[in-house]
Amino acid sequence: MPHDIWGYDVASPPVLFDLQRDGKRIAVVGQASKLGWFFVHRRDSGELLLQSEALVPQHNLFARATLDGVRVHPGVVGGVNWSPAALDQDRRLAFVAAIHMPMRYTLHDTPASGGKPAIRYSVLEPIEEPRWGLLSAIDLQSGRIRWQHRTDQPLIGGVLATAGGLVFMGEGDGNFDAFDSETGRLLWQHKSEAGVNAPPITYQIDGVQYVAVAVGGNQLFGYKQGDYLKVYALP
Repeated sequence: MPHDIWGYDVASPPVLFDLQRDGKRIAVVGQASKLGWFFVHRRDSGELLLQSEALVPQHNLFARATLDGVRVHPGVVGGVNWSPAALDQDRRLAFVAAIHMPMRYTLHDTPASGGKPAIRYSVLEPIEEPRWGLLSAIDLQSGRIRWQHRTDQPLIGGVLATAGGLVFMGEGDGNFDAFDSETGRLLWQHKSEAGVNAPPITYQIDGVQYVAVAVGGNQLFGYKQGDYLKVYALP
């Protein structure tokens, strides 16, 4: 982002995978961005191969701050902030947890006083209006959104995709969800004592597959904090 004055830095960890194009297998890197798009670049040259459809509503993405304040979204929190994306390479899908949180971008002037010069600065602040989360499944061939699931609260934490066709994601209200990766249908949900705002992991012991996730909430987003590790066995 040249001259980034909006806070659109790269926050979500990049994902390395292989992409099939014209009968060839290409090593690529995927990036879920604060701008609300999922990008795919060649690893060897940086060439842009894919830009997804918008994952969240977009408005005044690159507007400059004004004295009256200009409405911008996604803003400094995203789009996609720290949440890691997940890949199902066999189904050619990426899964991204995102945020819709409109911001007001305002220019401020502090007059000169006491021998100190005047200062002009800008502030990005959340607007008091509805905000929510969006889990999106992105087709890695076309960039189109296969399905979306909307949550009451902004999503921060991360996504896990399994080879068995499941997608796991936590919510700030304590829900831990499992979806059908092909359709987005909610298959299972468990309520925890605090916000589930960490990326889940999966592993296997003695032929049994487990899914584990830290349940600690998130103070910045106002989600109830805790100190738990939840582990679930898959049937």
